[in-house]
Amino acid sequence: MNEKKNILGAVSSVAVIMVLSRLLSLVSNQVYMSHYGANDLYLNIYSYAINVPNIIFTSIGTALSTVVIPIYVGHRAIGEHSKAKDFADNIISISLILTAVLVVLGMGLSFVLPNFTGYADTKETYSFAVMALMTVMPVMFFYALNYIFQGMLQAVGRYKLPAFVSVPSSLVVIFYTLFLGDVWGVKGLLVATVIGLSLQAIILIPPLIKEGYRYTPKVKFKHPDIVKAAKMTVPVLFGVGAYQINMLYNNTMVADIDETMVTLFVFVQNITVQLVLAFVYSVTAVIYPRLTESASKGDMGEYKQSLSGILMSVSALLIPMTFGFIGVRETLLNLISAWGKITADDIAKGAMLICAYAIGLFGIGFKEILDRAFYSLGNTKVSAVNGVVIMAVNIALSLVLVQIDSIGVYGIPLAYSIACLVGMGVLMVAMKKKVGAFAKGLGATVLKCTAASVVMLFAVEALNALIGESGGVIMRAVRLFVPVGCGLIVYYIMAIVLRITPVTEVVRKILRRG
Repeated sequence: MNEKKNILGAVSSVAVIMVLSRLLSLVSNQVYMSHYGANDLYLNIYSYAINVPNIIFTSIGTALSTVVIPIYVGHRAIGEHSKAKDFADNIISISLILTAVLVVLGMGLSFVLPNFTGYADTKETYSFAVMALMTVMPVMFFYALNYIFQGMLQAVGRYKLPAFVSVPSSLVVIFYTLFLGDVWGVKGLLVATVIGLSLQAIILIPPLIKEGYRYTPKVKFKHPDIVKAAKMTVPVLFGVGAYQINMLYNNTMVADIDETMVTLFVFVQNITVQLVLAFVYSVTAVIYPRLTESASKGDMGEYKQSLSGILMSVSALLIPMTFGFIGVRETLLNLISAWGKITADDIAKGAMLICAYAIGLFGIGFKEILDRAFYSLGNTKVSAVNGVVIMAVNIALSLVLVQIDSIGVYGIPLAYSIACLVGMGVLMVAMKKKVGAFAKGLGATVLKCTAASVVMLFAVEALNALIGESGGVIMRAVRLFVPVGCGLIVYYIMAIVLRITPVTEVVRKILRRG
């Protein structure tokens, strides 16, 4: 019981920090978007450029954090602290060397990538796109360190600061936009973003030093731990790499179809996908080392119980979140985005994007958890194959959907959502084949949560119609928070009626603490 409470406590605290960090990131996006305008061509080039190194490196970074934790934990668990340090020194040094190669390749690609977008239509926008891409590529060095440092800290039970890393970068961007945005424009915003992103790795150095770690440069490619890490990394790279190719493809496709929608596209991703991922990553940051420990001990009963419990709890959150986003899509954007140079047309487009992304949130969340569940078993191949499946479905569907006049550019996020749901299904079937029945009651929980969420959506839509339109900031807040509050109450009442245990248990614990 104490173990379960510790897990819940760790997940809860990390989730709060991560969600608040993502909300601050969202605020920083909103600040520069309302300052320059969502349709500003150069801001859209900026939005495209800053996502490219992130997309390129995330697959490598995820692979690094995935292999660092089990190897680092393995040595420390049996008192081999010198071997743990030796591995950390090696992986940092080798990653920086490989990242240097990646940065050089990225800079070379900076001259090529704009040709696949509408930014190549004029010499001026093409030159700015090349400059923007070359400016942001070196940030991959800090991405490498960030992922490794996070893995090392999570391996020793330090979860909170890794969840906090995006806060300083968001503050730098907000400060620049408010006080210097009119002086150096979007070019200066690029530099401020690079400085902010570099801080994500730098702020993790003091806690590592506090844990007793001191970096010593070492490069031993044939070291047993490095060979083991490489073998584990390759399949993860394929799986996550396929996912990142999806994102690069989607962003490039948007930039080609409508080069003024990239900023809005990224902004809505931050509201929906990234906010959900922030929560899910807080779960996996805590549960992944524990699943790894259960699997390494051969205690599959404990492993399946932990995995099943997490999936049920996540279902109880993600399903109502899906319907909730759909219900408040316009009122949400009207409150947080309808400022400065943001137009009513921008809000309407953003609302459509929210609907398209919301459909896949359940699949996205489950996919990330099940990926880590397979990694904890030492199986990285299933997720790799599944990544390719998701990529194939996404690309094929998007090519079809964008040709439908009534869907157009919104077919890109819709295809992505459907592909993630397909990927979730593949992983669920594969996990059952791997460990046997592992999620007793999950199907019933999902159906109950869906039924409760549908009733909640009807209640929200009814209140939206009742309150009506109003432009003042107070009424904007009322139009959002009253339906949201009532929707949550309706969902909880339905959870009691339908006996959705994960929901009622969480609410009881919150009330007890209150």
